[in-house]
Amino acid sequence: MSRWSDEFGKHPIHQLLNQADEYLAVEVEDTDAAFEDERRRLKNILGILRAVVAGLDPDFYPKQWLDQIHQHFNGQVLNQLEAYSTQKTVSQLRAANDNATQYAPQIFNLAAMSRPQEAQEAIANAQKAFTSFAASMEATANETDQRFTKHEAKLAAVSEKAATLDQQLDGLETSANDKLAEWQDDFTEKQTTRAEEYSTAQIDRDNKFATNLKAQQEKFDQERTDTVAKQQALFDTAFEAFKQSAGSANKDIHEKQETIRKLHDLVTDETVTGGYHKSAKDEGKAADFWRLTSIGCLLITAIWLGIKIRSGFAPLEDGGMNWPDVITASSLTAIFLYAAGYTSRQSKMHRDNETLLRSYALETQALDPFIASLASKEQQAIKAELVRRMFGQQNANGTTEPAKLDDGTVKTLVDKVSDTVSDVVGKVVDKG
Repeated sequence: MSRWSDEFGKHPIHQLLNQADEYLAVEVEDTDAAFEDERRRLKNILGILRAVVAGLDPDFYPKQWLDQIHQHFNGQVLNQLEAYSTQKTVSQLRAANDNATQYAPQIFNLAAMSRPQEAQEAIANAQKAFTSFAASMEATANETDQRFTKHEAKLAAVSEKAATLDQQLDGLETSANDKLAEWQDDFTEKQTTRAEEYSTAQIDRDNKFATNLKAQQEKFDQERTDTVAKQQALFDTAFEAFKQSAGSANKDIHEKQETIRKLHDLVTDETVTGGYHKSAKDEGKAADFWRLTSIGCLLITAIWLGIKIRSGFAPLEDGGMNWPDVITASSLTAIFLYAAGYTSRQSKMHRDNETLLRSYALETQALDPFIASLASKEQQAIKAELVRRMFGQQNANGTTEPAKLDDGTVKTLVDKVSDTVSDVVGKVVDKG
């Protein structure tokens, strides 16, 4: 703030404009168009004057013109408005308008020096910011001068110490350069000597390594040749023995196979076992057929009951229970359930027959290793027992229990097989 802006803020024209607005704000009940025009124009004039005054520069404004306008409006316009606030007649408004019109040229001349309200506010803010910045810069400059003065003595001492250090550094640099030149000469001489020694040692090592490598390679080749020849001889001997053993074993196998085929036509893969397999396969197909038929009957029963439950039983005309329909549905359900039970039993019977026949086929195929090495009398005894127990069993009823070998026969077969296996293992070990 300056003395000019303070004087502008205290000018009486601001109070005059506020007082005029208060007088014009008085409410009047009965008005007409002429009354409203007079009051509207007077409000407009006072608003223009307020805007012009607000846009003036507080530091540079025509104070004489502003005093004249205040004197005229205070004596001519404000008095009429004061009378209007009490009497509320249009004559006071008309007189006030006429008096204000007389000073219209002075007001518009004053408007040429006025700025818009936004520009005036922006200028005022800029001036405040500049004033604050100038004060801050002045304080900063004073503080900086004080700090420079305070540290000037320290800076001089540091300069002197830096000069001393520069001299010492120069001396150290000269000494270091001399030492570095001396070290480089010594290092170059020793490096040359080490390079020559390393080259000579490297050549010697390469020669020794090549000589040793060649000797080891020749030794390895000789050992490999000897080992291959020795292993080849051992392999030929073992392979020849194996061929002889295999030929003997193959001949023995063929002899035992022919012996088995001659055992009263009892055990042969082409007759008995094949018949058991074929019969078991037929029984399996029959069991599958009857099982699917049983499942079909159960599904038909379930569908039939579902349809009857969904549709319900239609009552008779007299409202009673439709017993004929109920009996018919129950009868069909019972028939389907009986058919499902019958087909299920048939499937079980054929499945049992299939299991029995496959057991016979497995036992028949297992006879070769059991009786191959037995004596002729023992083979005849076993043959008679097997004929009694096995032949004709493929047509047996599936509900009967399958025949089994007694404990004595099983023990005899196991002992004979164990002795035969022991003999075969002993022969193989002896031949190896």
